[in-house]
Amino acid sequence: MNVLIASDSYKDSLSAFEVGEAARKGVLSAWPSAYVENSPMADGGEGTLDALLTCLDGEEKEVRVHDPLMNIVTARYVVLNGDTAFIESARSSGLPLVPFEKRDPMKANTYGLGEQIKDAVQNGYRNIVISLGGSATNDGGVGMLQALGWTFYGEDGVELGVEGNPLLQAASFSDRERLPGLEECSFTIASDVTNPFYGEKGAAHIFGKQKGATSEGILELDAGLVRMASLFKEVYGVDVQKVAGSGAAGGLGGSIVAALGGTLQSGVDTIIELTGLEEKVMKADIVFTGEGSLDQQSLMGKVPVGVARLAKKHGKKVIGIAGRIDTDLAEVNQYLDAVFSIQTECRSLEEALRSEVTSEQIRVTVEQVVRLLKV
Repeated sequence: MNVLIASDSYKDSLSAFEVGEAARKGVLSAWPSAYVENSPMADGGEGTLDALLTCLDGEEKEVRVHDPLMNIVTARYVVLNGDTAFIESARSSGLPLVPFEKRDPMKANTYGLGEQIKDAVQNGYRNIVISLGGSATNDGGVGMLQALGWTFYGEDGVELGVEGNPLLQAASFSDRERLPGLEECSFTIASDVTNPFYGEKGAAHIFGKQKGATSEGILELDAGLVRMASLFKEVYGVDVQKVAGSGAAGGLGGSIVAALGGTLQSGVDTIIELTGLEEKVMKADIVFTGEGSLDQQSLMGKVPVGVARLAKKHGKKVIGIAGRIDTDLAEVNQYLDAVFSIQTECRSLEEALRSEVTSEQIRVTVEQVVRLLKV
């Protein structure tokens, strides 16, 4: 029996690697002679760097950058195959960097992400993969571009500073001082968000509130995105509003496509490709996957469905395990043969999230599933 475990993390509890190790113990408890491979997965968001480093011989780089409120923080990115830099935007521009009471996209920017990219380019890396997810910002990528040499001006023609959210005052820009070497780079955007740049389903209206924006602020942010889309179209000939996913991370998707010539790609598909998961699936007899909550949202480009699609492509059985599951699983079962909750008894959420509890419940659940498979 050849078993592949390709799970996402269980948020606030276990990393993807730790989930896989707990599942490995469950498999071996029921089938000691089985070969079990743990290939941690992610969809481009939190935990992606750790998943990549577990599966690949990557090198971590540290760089001092600004967080969304322009405080200095240390961010990491990973170099793969000697020439590809994988950057998590959340490491410099993510919500976890901002205390809850200070979250306000009217005051936050992506300057730090630009500094991450700048460091990678100046170190000679020309293939740049940027994962977008969990951002605290809604600046249309203006802050990022400022860090890369773009100059933005207000209606009065005065150059804008880098504090706060420059999108709100931006009326024009120049890229004459852009960072040398950018034109030699290829940019891939790893994201599963399909929202447009602006409008009712755009970055501000859909994601602004969860980042701390008021109703009035959302309208102001959206108006700024409309202006920026017009500028991108005028200068670069790219209508970002027609690019699905341009609204990812507060408009970062659109700015990377327009100003840096980036290409949007599914986050989970990007990680599948980078980690060589397809070859591992082809060797497996059964595949286990999962995440903290396996539900309707899992259909929106999450790890379990991405792994399941790949498993089905090669005719493999695929089992999902999760902290919780929906009662209506008809759509989920179109991809996964069966899904199981790991909960073994009634617990408070706080207790259920304890890593040692989650780990043991995964082990027990997977062991019981494998015992059934043996029958």
